[in-house]
Amino acid sequence: MKLELISEFKAHPRHAQAVLFTHDGRELATTGMDALVQIWSLPEFANARSFQGHEKSANAIALSPDGATAVTGSTDRTVMVWDWKSGEPLHTLTGHRNTVAAVEFSPNGDLAATSAYGGMVGLWEGGSDTLDIFRSHPRHVTSLSFSSDGSSLATAGLGNVVKIWDVSARELVSEIEAPGHAATGCLFLPNGKLCCTTYEGEVVIYSADSYEPMASGFPQAGRMSSATPLPDSDSLFCSVEGGVVVLDLDAMEILASYQTGIKGMYGVACSSDGAIVAAVSADGRCRAWEVVR
Repeated sequence: MKLELISEFKAHPRHAQAVLFTHDGRELATTGMDALVQIWSLPEFANARSFQGHEKSANAIALSPDGATAVTGSTDRTVMVWDWKSGEPLHTLTGHRNTVAAVEFSPNGDLAATSAYGGMVGLWEGGSDTLDIFRSHPRHVTSLSFSSDGSSLATAGLGNVVKIWDVSARELVSEIEAPGHAATGCLFLPNGKLCCTTYEGEVVIYSADSYEPMASGFPQAGRMSSATPLPDSDSLFCSVEGGVVVLDLDAMEILASYQTGIKGMYGVACSSDGAIVAAVSADGRCRAWEVVR
């Protein structure tokens, strides 16, 4: 496997924070410290439109399963809901008291989850204009992920505890002691297992039912900032200091890598068919690669 660079462009004047592909693969979105959400048409990677509404850095973005609605989280402490096609804001959700670091839609699109510095997590029901906020961790919550059936939500951040919540009951069902000082990411894999990445560069896989550790390793990729699974594989696409890597989760080894020379590599995304991956970085640029198998 190798990563073949197919596009590199300036997406934002300063740090670019997050990136996603639309489900049909026709567009890509980036968010940045300039408070903008930029939409790019594919395969040209030409700017199509912008979402304007946040007052400070736009840090995270998620797209509803039907592709009609996007949510973004910002340093201005708000979560904004957007009409994807027009870019018009539909709701501005308040309640978080600190920077909103992560957002995620449930698989059926009925809910969106948000997390923020200060340990708070929010749940938004589609059509509502309020966030249901509860304390999840004592410190920053920087990562969250819904299980494939939407019944569970994993949250992680500063501190070495990953928590699993029953979404409907809003109740804690499990606490996982992750290795190291901080879990930089937690995500449910397509096979139902839970994957956690740590500040120290360790990757840990937990069972789907009991959340017992099944495998762990240091793939020598370095500190990981963001990760997303590649479809129909046991691989993970990750941003690390100085570049990006594809990890084999079975062998806990690097399958492919690309050095950008940029220390601050941030959000990553993968197209629905797994053919293209993208990452954004501190230089305001977005890079996209073809995954050559």
